[in-house]
Amino acid sequence: MTGGNHPVLAAFGNPLLDIIVTDEAGELVEKFNLEKDVAQEIDTYGTGLYEKVMEKTSVEYVGGGCALNTVRVFQWLSGVKNESVFLGGLGTDESGDILETIVNRDGVQTAFAKHQDLPTGHCIALVDGAERTLCANLGAATKYDTSDLWNNSNMPIMQNTKVIYVEGYFLAHSFETSMELATFAQRNQITFVFNLCGEYVCEDISYVENVLKILPFVDIMFGNRSEFDIFINTVEAKLDTSSSVIKNLRAMITGEGVDNLDVKIENICESPVRSKPKSLIVVVTEGCQPVQCYSIGERLKRISVPVPELDTDLVKDTIGAGDSFIAGFIYVFIREGSLRDCIEYATWTAQKMIQQVGVTLPGLAPERHLLDHDLANKKNIKRSASCGQDSPSCNLSIERKKIKS
Repeated sequence: MTGGNHPVLAAFGNPLLDIIVTDEAGELVEKFNLEKDVAQEIDTYGTGLYEKVMEKTSVEYVGGGCALNTVRVFQWLSGVKNESVFLGGLGTDESGDILETIVNRDGVQTAFAKHQDLPTGHCIALVDGAERTLCANLGAATKYDTSDLWNNSNMPIMQNTKVIYVEGYFLAHSFETSMELATFAQRNQITFVFNLCGEYVCEDISYVENVLKILPFVDIMFGNRSEFDIFINTVEAKLDTSSSVIKNLRAMITGEGVDNLDVKIENICESPVRSKPKSLIVVVTEGCQPVQCYSIGERLKRISVPVPELDTDLVKDTIGAGDSFIAGFIYVFIREGSLRDCIEYATWTAQKMIQQVGVTLPGLAPERHLLDHDLANKKNIKRSASCGQDSPSCNLSIERKKIKS
């Protein structure tokens, strides 16, 4: 599935410029009355926080946002420049120039929709020892219309890609564009991948309704156990959906009673776009517990893959662990690895990345020769998928913080 000069992975999400500064003794947290050591969305310009941070002499810039993290880590794994492309909304300001330079330097091709009336989205990380107070201003990241998608330069990119990945936060503000991507993928036999992304968006009824609308087009769906639980609870509490659909969804995600249930794709969602060979793969992660994968087609297939232990002393930052997991999966998936290969390498990738501060790429190239040699000697290849998410069950001292990114 690899090859050529075209990106094989196209990712859509909310691009953010992560601005990392030291905030000794929590000076800025106190001055701006911020909630310490959590993620929050605030008007960083109106409050004056952005201006104050820019007065600092030592400021570090890193590319951020779920899908952007994934393509950057994918490029680190690949080592082939422009094997992935990122698409999203960007401002025409200095922050946008900095972010685009960072992403291109990491080997990712970019096709931003640039908006003159909105600033580039950013996330200020105020670091005080082990505490990281995150302040996000999404700006232009929340705007990406279908007119931004179908321009002359994007069309050849999209026609040659093998995987289209859409993060849930992108769908939350650009549903029409997400549906355009889903139907385009279906027509052109491109694998369409979707990630739920966060617990709080799964409580939003509009978001949940839109996920159900796009679900018939999804080939691979990622999420952790908590996200899926909240998603199902929202469906059950707020939507007029048949009890059989809820029963099948809950059984599939939780595994409760799944051995005695004949779960078929038509019982999960209305799926007129699917032909018989097509199936939905759902990957449920739960921290250090085994990754559970379900392939729902003519019949249900299930695989459970253990997560290796990692010394907690090696862990520096769990932000972006799930995004890195997806990158590891897609890297193997594109190379036609088995489901188990995808999950195991995804886990390895996530565990490598949480040994970094922020989603900064390791200085050393990954051990690609080991993976490539392993795949070359395997037969009976199956296409599948996985996503990894961190959780408190890993006994990590650092909590994962999620924002709309």
